[in-house]
Amino acid sequence: MVVARRAPGGLDAATVEFHGRIASTSDRARELVREGAALPALVVAERQGRGRGRRGRRWESDTARGLWFTVVRGDLPAAADPVLPLRVGLALARALDVLLSEKFGALAEAPHPPTPPLPPPPPLQVKWPNDLLIGRAKVAGILCERLRGAVLVGIGVNLNQRGSELPVGLTPPATSLRLASGFAFARESALAAIVHELRGLWSRPETRIPASELSELNARSALDGMPLSVTGAVRGPAGALRDVAALPATGASLHADGTLEVLDEGGSSLRLVAGSATPFVPSPPPRPGLSPASS
Repeated sequence: MVVARRAPGGLDAATVEFHGRIASTSDRARELVREGAALPALVVAERQGRGRGRRGRRWESDTARGLWFTVVRGDLPAAADPVLPLRVGLALARALDVLLSEKFGALAEAPHPPTPPLPPPPPLQVKWPNDLLIGRAKVAGILCERLRGAVLVGIGVNLNQRGSELPVGLTPPATSLRLASGFAFARESALAAIVHELRGLWSRPETRIPASELSELNARSALDGMPLSVTGAVRGPAGALRDVAALPATGASLHADGTLEVLDEGGSSLRLVAGSATPFVPSPPPRPGLSPASS
């Protein structure tokens, strides 16, 4: 059921839908493209029954404690697609930084601020290609797709979930902005802040990441210097593409074409073009008194 369908000021959209519960905002956005709805479009849901991420992975979002929405743009060239997830990730990190700064600023100016002051949360990091981390835990994800010349950008942010409401057993683990900071956040304010930060991206649909953005992305990169397990398509020094699976590597720089540089065990530089780079978690050592075979 559509709670509202309108184009309020400030959301930069010709078509806006607010849903109480929907299967997936990205799936509804695809329907709008097929229906020929006026673009840009924005689909927001309080809850998603079948939220999804990259490669069809399930995104746990059947709760009103998060922010789930998809933006549809018809004015972005296909050549910009490879750099879009990272650029959206940077805009999202900046927006959440603003929200956090407002909360901590208001607390510091309160008549009776806490003593000692609350420590600030860990910095927001961008994990190639499409995740946002805080304290090495995933707080948001991005899904970029293309359909009939339109780009669909799905964004999910864990805002106010408690620990018991988040999925377990994930790598990296899941968290929420509330768990990381101690503050609750209004979905309306979070949506407005993110839409505001995305404006600069829509007005500059670059096919390469601008130098200023790239510098900030590398400063925020969650994978720089990290031991990784790499699966996907990599480009070697000679420029040829090859597929790798569970390749041990070390994360290095992000590049203007949207690729992630990694170093293999021999120190050779590779560019990860598409795929996944998972932080390597070594197996725990066997308990004392047990051989590896019996543990």
